[in-house]
Amino acid sequence: MRKFELKVAVRHLLMSHGQTELTVGAVAVGVVLVVFLSSLINGLQRGLIEDVVGSIPHVRVQAATPGAKPFYQVPGGSSSAITRLEKITTRNNRISNWERIQSSILRMPAVKAVSPAVEGDGMITRGAKTIGARIVGIIPESQSEVVSVRKRIVEGDFMAVDEQNVAMGTKMANDLGVGTGSTVRITSNQGVTQTFRVAAILDFGIEAANESTVYTGLHSAQAMFRTGKDITTLNIRGSEMFEAESIADQVRGITNLTVTSWMASNEAFLDSLKMQNTAAGVVQAMTLLASAFGVASVMIVFVVQKSKDIGILKSMGATSGQIRRIFILEGLGVGLGGAVLGSGLGTGFCYLAKNLIVPGETFGGQQATIVPMQFDVTYVLIASFVALAMGLLSSVVPAHRAARLHPVEAIRRG
Repeated sequence: MRKFELKVAVRHLLMSHGQTELTVGAVAVGVVLVVFLSSLINGLQRGLIEDVVGSIPHVRVQAATPGAKPFYQVPGGSSSAITRLEKITTRNNRISNWERIQSSILRMPAVKAVSPAVEGDGMITRGAKTIGARIVGIIPESQSEVVSVRKRIVEGDFMAVDEQNVAMGTKMANDLGVGTGSTVRITSNQGVTQTFRVAAILDFGIEAANESTVYTGLHSAQAMFRTGKDITTLNIRGSEMFEAESIADQVRGITNLTVTSWMASNEAFLDSLKMQNTAAGVVQAMTLLASAFGVASVMIVFVVQKSKDIGILKSMGATSGQIRRIFILEGLGVGLGGAVLGSGLGTGFCYLAKNLIVPGETFGGQQATIVPMQFDVTYVLIASFVALAMGLLSSVVPAHRAARLHPVEAIRRG
């Protein structure tokens, strides 16, 4: 008998041309919006995360900074009651035996790469122009595994950074009026000055970094900040960026150094991502709810229009359960049609938007598009499932109403 109910349901849908297309279209619009908005929100978030997190390590390990002391408590200080706090110098913040710590961190399953660095403040000079700089001494091969540097190269070769060559942010290069091949002088806050050639110019995606960051070779930075063979920072990249806090906890378990994850340093940014997800969820839910009401309304119209047919079917022996299943099958058919049509259109719109690039612009370290899209087939599967569920649930009340019709009354009113 199931074949009978399916045959009648298909006939009802095919005979009601305008209403069927309209209902399927309403469900399809809901599916398109879910797929498109999900891809849009995901693309926007991934671009923002890549701009914020891509240019910084997931976890930073630094030497524990000694607490500030009144000057009279500092060895050699005055014994009088002076309340001024003694400033802590860069030389206090060193990591000795860092190779052993690096090896231990690399053995952690969630860790992808570790890069040593020496960081400090100084000045960079080109002719009569001098600006403040954040000097970062690195090994370019290992640094490129921790930070997405290759995607951020505007010109030059980042791998050429060594004891004679540096890389700097775009804003710094513009302020100094330099390009690749230009010569600059860098002076650390320890008073050591060296001359370098500009090997690469980078767009870090963060204005402050573009304005102040300059990369030098690790050995050059060690000499400029007089750290010997010690370093100031170990930069870590995890397999997943949102596992950063878990990695930080593991590192804290093997060392007493100061460990900071990007998630702990960017709580406001994470809160904004959560708000975006909430807003997107509300918009998608309201869209699907509107589509569900549309389907339910059309299904009720179906019941009213087909009341005479329902009465005839019942007078011929059709049971209330069969009538109920007929209209539930109609709802599933509408949901299936809307899922197929909406999934196809949504996927097409996503790929179309993804290929409309903006010349000369980047977002998240990649070529910028008209709208940032990050398509995932999971969105299609979820939207299709929701469409089927929506068609089923929207047909329950009309199906129950149809099943309760008395055959004589249905024929007479019809």
